Amino acid sequence: MSQPIPTSAADWNSFFYIAITIAMVALAIVIGAMIYFVVKYREQKGQPKFVPDFTPKKSTAKDSVIFALISVIILASLVTASYTLVPNARFEPSDPKILVIDVTAFQWDWRFGYPNGVTTLGNVTLPGNTTIMFNVTSADVMHNFYLVQFRVSTEAVPGRYNVIWVTTPVATGNEVYTYNIYCKELCGVGHTFMDAVMTIVSPAAYEKWLASQMPSNSTATGG
Repeated sequence: MSQPIPTSAADWNSFFYIAITIAMVALAIVIGAMIYFVVKYREQKGQPKFVPDFTPKKSTAKDSVIFALISVIILASLVTASYTLVPNARFEPSDPKILVIDVTAFQWDWRFGYPNGVTTLGNVTLPGNTTIMFNVTSADVMHNFYLVQFRVSTEAVPGRYNVIWVTTPVATGNEVYTYNIYCKELCGVGHTFMDAVMTIVSPAAYEKWLASQMPSNSTATGG
């Protein structure tokens, strides 16, 4: 069964396609201009050697300013778009039903805490079609909480909480989706093996699973 693409990943993919299209158009213009001038001003027998005129001209200065402004506008637009795509506390979603999951990184695993006191290691189980707030910190050194297929991440810093938001894909009935969580901050000899699994199930299946867990079961593996 194919995995649905999360909303955040679809947004980042669209942004990437726009950025690469702009880059390819700019590259084509630059390469095209280079070829045009190389051919037009190539040295030929019987013709005087071409000497470029570097005398400042108003028309040249105007063209340069226009080109620079267009470049600045394009780059500023891309920066603004990428900034708004980063899920953090500055862009809190409007969904009133937010599930808050506490995430604690440590060498070399992830601990997930649920609102009812349940904690799991190495696996976080979540309901589908739900806005999730991950409240991320670290118990020892710096780590990075990277939701691979969601294309988002945040630093796990000792003594500090960083927040990211995601919306889980729709899951109904017996559908179960699994996504990867990695640490992408070099955090010691076990860094390579510091990963976890995000399991997405239907809201009904999630409530059933959560009810079956004991709040004191702090070393359980979710799922």
